[in-house]
Amino acid sequence: MRFAMMDSGFRPESPSGQWVRRLARWLELRAIGLTPEHLDMSDGLRSALIVGGPLLLVAAGHPEFGWAIFAAFWTCLADSGGTQAFRRRLLLSFAVLGSITAFFGSWLAGYGPVAGVAVGAFLVAINALLPLGSSISPLAAALLGVVGVVAAGYPHAAADALPLAGSFLIGSAWAVLVLTLLWRTDPWSPVRRSVAAVHARLADMAADLAAPQGHPSVGGPIWTFKSSQHRRAVRNSLERAKAHLARTSGPDDGAITAPLQAAILAADDVFHALLALDHLRSRDRQADISRLLTGAIRPCLLLAARDLAKGESRKAEIEASLAVIDRSIAGRRDAVAGAARRIAAALRWSENPAALDVSTYAAQALPARTILQGAVRSAVGVTFVTVAAHLFGLTYPYWAAMAVIVVLQPDRRMSWSRALERIVGSVAGSTLALAVLAVVGSPWLITAIVIPLSALTIALRSVSYTLFVTAVTLLFVLAMDMLHPGAGIASARMLDNVIGCLAAMLVTFAIWPERSPSISDLAVRAVEANRHYLAAVERGDEAEIAVARRAAGLASTQAEVAFHAPDRYLGKRPSPTDVEALAKARRLAGEAAVLWHSR
Repeated sequence: MRFAMMDSGFRPESPSGQWVRRLARWLELRAIGLTPEHLDMSDGLRSALIVGGPLLLVAAGHPEFGWAIFAAFWTCLADSGGTQAFRRRLLLSFAVLGSITAFFGSWLAGYGPVAGVAVGAFLVAINALLPLGSSISPLAAALLGVVGVVAAGYPHAAADALPLAGSFLIGSAWAVLVLTLLWRTDPWSPVRRSVAAVHARLADMAADLAAPQGHPSVGGPIWTFKSSQHRRAVRNSLERAKAHLARTSGPDDGAITAPLQAAILAADDVFHALLALDHLRSRDRQADISRLLTGAIRPCLLLAARDLAKGESRKAEIEASLAVIDRSIAGRRDAVAGAARRIAAALRWSENPAALDVSTYAAQALPARTILQGAVRSAVGVTFVTVAAHLFGLTYPYWAAMAVIVVLQPDRRMSWSRALERIVGSVAGSTLALAVLAVVGSPWLITAIVIPLSALTIALRSVSYTLFVTAVTLLFVLAMDMLHPGAGIASARMLDNVIGCLAAMLVTFAIWPERSPSISDLAVRAVEANRHYLAAVERGDEAEIAVARRAAGLASTQAEVAFHAPDRYLGKRPSPTDVEALAKARRLAGEAAVLWHSR
C-alpha cells in the first residue's frame, strides 16, 4: 500500500533524527515537549499564503487590513485537524465569534481604562466557557480570549470598532477558504508520521538497551532517570499516535486506518518485548541480548519507521531483515527467544492486521469544573496583569494578558512548564527581532521576512512550544513594526511576556488552587499499577493484560514527570523512598514482561 505524502523533513533513520529524538527524551522527562515528527511544512506553506495575502495589502499602503493579518494567523492556529466537516464547523464558528469578540472588545474598551480592563476579563471568561455547550475546542476558546484582550487594547467608538471587526472577519474568512477548500492537505500524513515516530523511538530504545551499563542492584536492574527516558518517550508517542488516529479517522476510513492501527498495536507489542529483554539483560548479564538488539532488532525497527513515514511497504526488505532475528534465535526456547519472536511477529503487521478500538483514545471533553476553573483563573489573571501593566506604563499591556491566557493549563505542573518555555521563547524571539529591525527598515523587506516566517511558525506549533513562541514573537514584533513603526516593540514584547508568565504561575497558587498528587503519591500509584500488571500476566487473560500494562505505563510515566517538573524547586524534591518506589515499579514491569514472553 502506498500513500501520497509531502516531504515533511522527518527522517527516522538519519543521524540527525536520532539526535533530535534523544534531545526530545531529555526534555520530555522534564515536562518540556519536543515532537519533531509533527513538523509539517505543507501546513506552514499554506499558512504563508494565508498570512501573506493581508500582509501584502498592508505593505502596499492599506493599514486598515492590519487586523486581517492577525485574524488569518489565529485561524490557522485554531485549526486542530480532524474530519473536514468538523474543521469547517469549528473554523467558521471561530471566524464569526472572533469578529463579534473583536467588535465588543474594542467598542466597550472605548469607554475608558477601567472599562477596558473589565471587558477584557469578561470576554476571556465568556469565551473560556464556550466548550461547555458547543463544539468549540479549548484551544479555539483560548484564542478567542486572546482576540478579546487584544481588541480591548485598541479602544474605539462603535463606528470605528466595526471596521476593525470587519477586517478580522475578512482575514479569518480568507483563512477558512484556503484551509477547507482551496488548499486541502492529506489528513493521514500527520498520523503516519506519528506512528512512524513510535517505531523510530523503539529503534533508539533498542540501541540504548544494548549500551554498556552498571552493575544491577539487589533484586533487579538499576533504575535511573536516564534509563527511563526511552520508556517514557515510547509510551507518550504511543498515546499521541492513538489519539491522533482517533481524532482523524471516521466510520468509512477502515481501508486506510487498518494498517495504521495494526502498526500501533505492533509497536505496543515490541515495546513490552524490549522491556523484557532489558530486564533479562540487566538481571542475567546476557551479552547475546546486546548483539540481538543492535544486529537484528534495531535495523527492523528503522525500516518499519521509514516505510510508515513514507506511506509505503517494502515487504521484501523487511522480511530479509526479520529473517536475521529468526536466525539469531533458532532452536532457543527461553524468554529471550520468546521476546524476539514476539517482535518479529509484531513487525509483520501487514499480514496480521488487528483492530484497535480508537474510540478509547478520542479527545474527551474537559469536565465542567475544569472549564469553569480555567475561566475564573484566566479572568482574574488577566485583570491583575492588565492593571499592573497600566500602573507600570507598559506600552502593550494586552501582550501580558495574552501570556496569562495561553500559559494557564488545567494542571499546575504543565502551567509552570509552559510559563518557563514561553519566557525563554519570548526572550529569544525578541532578541532576534531587535537584530532584524536593526538592519532592515523597508516594509517590503520586512514583508519578505514575515511571510516565510509565518510558514515556519505554523510548522513548529506542534513540535516545540519554545520554538513556536520564539518564531511567533519574531513574527508579531515585525508585523507590529509595519503597523506601528517605532522603537521598543521587541523589548516591550519580551517584558510583557515575562510579566504575564509570572502572573500565570502566581494564579495557579492563589486562585482556585488544586493540590496535585505529591511525588510520593504518584510513586506509590506506579508501584500498585505495575503490581496489578504482574498479577494480570500471572492470570494470563490477554484482554486484562493489555489494559493493565497500559495503566502501569501511564502511572510510571506520570510519576517520572513529577520527578522533573519545575515545581520541584519549591522544596518538593523526591526522597530516597520515592526513588526506590519508582525502581520497584520498573522492576515489576520488567518481571511481568519477562513472564509473559517466557510463555
